[in-house]
Amino acid sequence: MNTLSQPFALPCRVYYEDTDAGGIVYYVNYLKFMERARTERLRRMGFIQSQLAQDNLLFVVHSCEARYHAPARLDDELSVSAEVVELNRASLRFRQQ
Repeated sequence: MNTLSQPFALPCRVYYEDTDAGGIVYYVNYLKFMERARTERLRRMGFIQSQLAQDNLLFVVHSCEARYHAPARLDDELSVSAEVVELNRASLRFRQQ
């Protein structure tokens, strides 16, 4: 099995800084959790972003779509997946949950 087809999920704890006054994750912080999972997924694929940046190569988020089903709360442990669904010469697409 190649590294591209292997499932990947990053455990991510919800900290106080991620939440609003009610202890619910502030909506934009889900995108930060997704960024961490994508970065670690790329690392597993051999793309170390700090090394790529030294060569002026960067991964840029072109677009995203989010659906919120239930709130995450302070101290929850989330499992954030990053699945590569398309790989081209100059781009790749992820499905994340």
